[in-house]
Amino acid sequence: MRWVLFAILVLLGAVLEAGNLLNAVALGQWHIRPSVLIVLLVFFAVHCRTHEAIITSFVIGLAMDISGSQIGPHTISYCLVGGLLNQLGEYFVLRRGASPAALIFPAYVIAAVIAYWLGALKTGERQDYAYRIFVLTGLYSAFIGSFFWRFLGRINQPASSQSLQTSPPQRGYLR
Repeated sequence: MRWVLFAILVLLGAVLEAGNLLNAVALGQWHIRPSVLIVLLVFFAVHCRTHEAIITSFVIGLAMDISGSQIGPHTISYCLVGGLLNQLGEYFVLRRGASPAALIFPAYVIAAVIAYWLGALKTGERQDYAYRIFVLTGLYSAFIGSFFWRFLGRINQPASSQSLQTSPPQRGYLR
């Protein structure tokens, strides 16, 4: 895996999550913004080997925590969801445009609920309408993620076609 490219993508995603650029595309009274980092999480979890998927999930979760207000809840939830997606990745066929959205939506909702409850246990704070916000953000992220997935797939293509493997083909990102 190309870790420099991964680091650049995660840094860009974290800056977008923490900054005000995504506010330009925010929707509704609850200020629903797409999550760029969940798209990266699902992409890398499905396209990496198991140990790389756990590392990338941890780093993406840590980037989400750093761009937010608490350290820890997103790291744990993204590791759990990323590991689960990696283990189930062989069962998903992600050739069509709607397939990434079908993975991004439940991945975001599950990760957000886990992070919400871990954060609530840590601080004792609870939000009204949290689950509605999770579902709407998950839908928005899934919609945006389908287009972003094509960009990530194009980054994946040239590097994988350059590598010559004598071993049997393996599922993965930039091997």
